Amino acid sequence: MRFLHRFALALALLAMPAIGAVAETPVERGRYLVTTIAACGNCHTPRDAAKKPVAGRELSGGFEFEDPGLGQIVGTNITPDAETGIGHWSEADIVTALRDGKRPDGTLIRPPMPIPVYRQLSDNDAAAIAAYLKSVKPVRNKVGEAHYGVPLPPRRSCTCPSHRAPIKSLTARTCPGRSGIASCVTRRRAAASRST
Repeated sequence: MRFLHRFALALALLAMPAIGAVAETPVERGRYLVTTIAACGNCHTPRDAAKKPVAGRELSGGFEFEDPGLGQIVGTNITPDAETGIGHWSEADIVTALRDGKRPDGTLIRPPMPIPVYRQLSDNDAAAIAAYLKSVKPVRNKVGEAHYGVPLPPRRSCTCPSHRAPIKSLTARTCPGRSGIASCVTRRRAAASRST
């Protein structure tokens, strides 16, 4: 009997966040995701000399760090500043960047951005992150370029003949380079698993 009471209490506690989440606006949900689970500020917020986030410049990029496996990484500005951030991006562009790692100009977002993790976001959570990023204060902050010490896939993504084409039909001609084929296959398998 005691077990049943504990089980019921555990179920009630697990259900509470879901009940509260219904009342959240997309921007509130996005703020929660960006500042906690997605931890966007870890890479996209500049730091002072003491390595603490610079207040008032959240998500404006410029945080530089060395990744032994990749090289010198520079976090980009993801505030809606029109010149140095993502101000010209639509919410759909932001969702595409999160899920597919592709900017509106077609260039790829490179590591360490955890695209495979963000691909698993629900449609509502991806849209909430986009809504929140569009709502934050624009901060003008032109940042430098990352310098990678390892070869990476091309900056442009491949153009697959169709996302519905059989995976075995992808060739070096349709998706140049092994990384292009792997990227297409991975992206399409992830999309297929989201739709089931």
